[in-house]
Formats: sequence, C-alpha cells, structure tokens
Amino acid sequence: STGSMRIPSGSSAYRGNGGRGITGSGWNPNSVRTIDYYQIASTGNATGWGDVIGYGAAMAGSASNNTRGLTAGGFEGSPTNNRITTVQALTIPTIGEIFDFGDLSTTTQQAAGASNSTRAVYTSGNSVPLVLNKNYMIQFATSGSVQDFGDILDSSSCRQTATCQTPIRGYYAGGEGSGGVSQNPSSAWSKNITITTFSTLGSSDKFGELTTFRYQGSGVGSATRGVFIGGSTPVSSPEVYQNSMEYITLTTTGETTDFGDATSLFGASSHSGASNMVRGVVHNGRTADGGTALNTLEYITIATTGNTTDFGDLNYAAHGSFTVSD
Repeated sequence: STGSMRIPSGSSAYRGNGGRGITGSGWNPNSVRTIDYYQIASTGNATGWGDVIGYGAAMAGSASNNTRGLTAGGFEGSPTNNRITTVQALTIPTIGEIFDFGDLSTTTQQAAGASNSTRAVYTSGNSVPLVLNKNYMIQFATSGSVQDFGDILDSSSCRQTATCQTPIRGYYAGGEGSGGVSQNPSSAWSKNITITTFSTLGSSDKFGELTTFRYQGSGVGSATRGVFIGGSTPVSSPEVYQNSMEYITLTTTGETTDFGDATSLFGASSHSGASNMVRGVVHNGRTADGGTALNTLEYITIATTGNTTDFGDLNYAAHGSFTVSD
C-alpha cells in the first residue's frame, strides 16, 4: 500500500536508465542538425529524435548522466561557419527536448567529455589559434556555469580523445594537441591514457598508454572495463584509419590488451560511443580520410573480446557526430 512503499510520481520520461543511445549532428558536407535514438540492448535502425539548436554542432564534445546529455561547443555550418560556445542539454528519455544550457568561455570543437551522475568534465578541445591544456566542468543539475577543472597532463591531448568512465573517474585515451601548441604538429600527438577524479578539482594523472598513437577513436565502457575503438594514426595526409580495438581494466593501471577488430577501418568518430554497461554501440563516421560519410552503427559485448557486429543504421550519414546514453 502507499503506507509502506513510495509510488513513483511525475513523468516517467524523466526517470532514465532505459538503455537509450542518442547520436546527433556531424558533417556531410555541411553541419547536420539531425538527432537519432536507438535502444542499446536491441539491434535495428535508429529512430528520429529531433534536431540540435542552431545550424548544427559537428565535432561537439558530449557527456551524460541517466537523464541528461550535454554537448559542448562544436562547429556550426553554413551560413555562419564558425566554432560555437553553446552548451546544449538533451533530456535523453524524451523525444526532442533540447535547450540552451549555457556557454563555454571560448569557441571550441573536438572537446572530449566523461561524466558521472552529477558532473561532466571536458577537455578544452580545439580553440584556434591555440590548443589549450585545460579541463573544465559542467554540473548536470545547473545551467550556465562552466568551471575550470585543472590542467591536462603534459604530453597528453586536449582534443579528439576516446573516453569512458566510472562513477569515480573519467578516462581519456590518445588524441592530439597539447598546451599552447598551435594546430596539430606530429609532436603533439599522444598515446597516453589519463584520468581525472570527478570529486576533486585538479590536474590529470597518467593511467597507462595505448599501443599506438591515435586520435578520433571512440570509447565505451562497463563498470570494470573500457574499450577504445579505431581512430587515426599520425602520418602525413591522407590519415591512416585503424580498425583495432583495445581495452583496459578500469580499477588498475597499465597497458591495454587487444580486444578485437571493427568490421572496417574506423575514424572521424570521436565521442560516438553509447553504452548500457553490457553492450557498447558506436557510429562509424567513415572508413578513410576524406571518404564518404556513413550511417553505420556497430556494437560489441564489453565483457568479452571479439570483433564488432552490425547493429543497424542511423537515418542520416555524417562523420564527427556526438553520442550520449543514459
């Protein structure tokens, strides 16, 4: 009876943890506004969710808790053709509820986010003309407040890193760009895996290393394991895309272990991973530098090792999309 148990109240849409992934925006050949959603535990094509604010948010950083996803910055296409400062908030269990959540202190794209239930911690991304070496924090429950969260570890990257998280720490793997370095010379590439502790404000610490230098890969994770998928290696143009996957045990420190291979070369897909703690789903943006944008979704079972399996398709094709999940 109501005397011995509490009956849930309010809209069920806001209770979260439905195992939903949301992928949106990207570039093809202009910034895309479309947002799609899918159920991670099943397979099949995505369903339309809504649109981003403005003219698009290609290469936006993304992070989420069980009900809210946040995108930070990005590149807004024609007619403005600018990096943006906008932080957009998605209510994940709904259809189409998105709103302006505040602004970053500078325009940026290719930031990388990790989060727990209360806060998201982003790298600074690409803020031309300089690539900064800062982390910053946004609280999910409030809007308009972006706080400094400390420095990125020397020789580690501030943009295009693959990420995963536990409730305690965020993990940032590979990437490009280091503090004060203009654009992305080869010396600024990284294979470091660094961690931030969500409950503290301070600099990053080193966790381990990827087997090779790479950026633009995706990350998914469970409570104990993080898997980093694909990415580009630092060579002269055109870039070389990878299909390899490697994993870490989140409660330890050290090197990575081979997980398997994606079904094809995999790049231009930073921040495209969704997880329900059992399965990870990723959007493969394209298979070659300068290649055709794709709508392909693939998945892995995080607790095992092996190759990716086809999941289904998005309703649109793009590279540089963002993804959040509950």
